[in-house]
Amino acid sequence: MRWSLPIGRVSGISVRLHVTFLLFLLFIAYASFAESGLVGSGWAVGMFVSIFACVVLHELGHSLVAQQLGVQVKSITLLPIGGVAGLRNIPEHPWHEIAITVAGPMVNVVISCVLLPVTGIPSHLLIVDMPQNFHGLLVTLTQANIMLFLFNCIPAFPMDGGRLLRAVLALFLPYRRATTIAASIGQGLAILFVLIGLKISLWLIIIGAFIFMAAEGEERMVRLRSLLHDVDVEEVMTRDFAVLGPSDPATRAAELIYQTGQDDFPVIENDHLVGIVTRPRLVEVVNAQGPSASVHDAIVPDVMIVSPHEKVSRVYEEIVGDGHVSAAVMDDGKLVGILSPENISRFLLVQSSIKSTPRPRDGSAARTSTLARGVSHTPAPPPRI
Repeated sequence: MRWSLPIGRVSGISVRLHVTFLLFLLFIAYASFAESGLVGSGWAVGMFVSIFACVVLHELGHSLVAQQLGVQVKSITLLPIGGVAGLRNIPEHPWHEIAITVAGPMVNVVISCVLLPVTGIPSHLLIVDMPQNFHGLLVTLTQANIMLFLFNCIPAFPMDGGRLLRAVLALFLPYRRATTIAASIGQGLAILFVLIGLKISLWLIIIGAFIFMAAEGEERMVRLRSLLHDVDVEEVMTRDFAVLGPSDPATRAAELIYQTGQDDFPVIENDHLVGIVTRPRLVEVVNAQGPSASVHDAIVPDVMIVSPHEKVSRVYEEIVGDGHVSAAVMDDGKLVGILSPENISRFLLVQSSIKSTPRPRDGSAARTSTLARGVSHTPAPPPRI
């Protein structure tokens, strides 16, 4: 996720702080200092950090179980509204999604059970008292973990209850249909929250709006994934593309951007892929070094490599969802295509518009030419711009 800072790794999972989390922490510190002085500010910050430590443990519960079930987890990002675990792929089996979903709230149950003998049962849950000592902090943590468990049981996306409802429905229904039903139920609850919030609390209105948009987003994401589920990379990738060599002038690459409509260029040296040049990186280098800059100065060495026989749904999140640059499509060690965000977006646009039209499976129309506009790996003269 953009605008997030890494703070550590657990079991290979990157834990990150979003900048909005830090800004909210500063706001909490300032507001508490203005009201209760330095000591009150310290306890407020301690409470905030402790609660979000429980949120991290909640997300780790999801993530570690996901890893055990073969689902890759790339990161956990802390936001002011909670934590987000970034799964690289959706669990294929409903029972796996059930196990992953339940693991998070159960962490909060365990934390609450550990704290309850010390703090006793909280007298109230909806109002969290600002702690003034260590015992008060433990009471607050007990309240927060009970509320996290109850809140996540709401059967609406993005809470765990919505995902659990979808997974249970998916035991009997197609995954997309189960998502549509779960999203509709979530949106119904969201509208109810807004109506109650109009009379009770602004927070309920905000939560209701957030749930409504999250449910809509989840349903849309699953609908798009369903269109990509049986699509191979070779059916969508660009086969007619330009390549560059490390010694090519950067201005030559700039010229190719508007000549070919291509934004990302594989860089080949001695028949080996050494990186990729993106349009933003190229512009940055040319602005910094002028016309004398070479492609070598703009290479991004970390290239996502996929097989032409992989499913597009597997790489969709990394390329489109995470704003990744184009992936290089390699077959038997040879560069055979480029899979860009535009490739996937255009495919989804067309398929969404002509659902009744059968999609060719052999990809014959796309195989008419490969590297037809390939650029020589020897330096080309700078264009007259």
